[in-house]
Amino acid sequence: MKPLASASAAALLERIDYAVDCEIRSVTILSPTSIAIRFSVQDRGREFDWIDIIFEVNGVDNAHLIDEEKLPHVDMSEGISIIIEGTRTGIGIGRYVSLANLCDSPLCLIGSSIKYEEASFSG
Repeated sequence: MKPLASASAAALLERIDYAVDCEIRSVTILSPTSIAIRFSVQDRGREFDWIDIIFEVNGVDNAHLIDEEKLPHVDMSEGISIIIEGTRTGIGIGRYVSLANLCDSPLCLIGSSIKYEEASFSG
């Protein structure tokens, strides 16, 4: 997995078009303070081929989770946001500009660090 900083997060989000209309594949609780979320997205860097991307948030101290069976029904028309403010970071569904607002998301993870990994399309 690769760590994300503000600049690399912005570049990644642009490359995957903020995951607009993507599919949420899974949310996995790895430990009490580490949660991973897997999306299937279109990658501009690969001529819009579908790939999976897994985000892992560590040091999680605030999370809004959705039941696994409801994930396919989540409205992804606004894509995702990744917010990095100082030593805090978060990811959520929808367009947000601050961690405080990110808590309004139906699915969000807020913690101390975020990293990602690209994987083969699982669809």
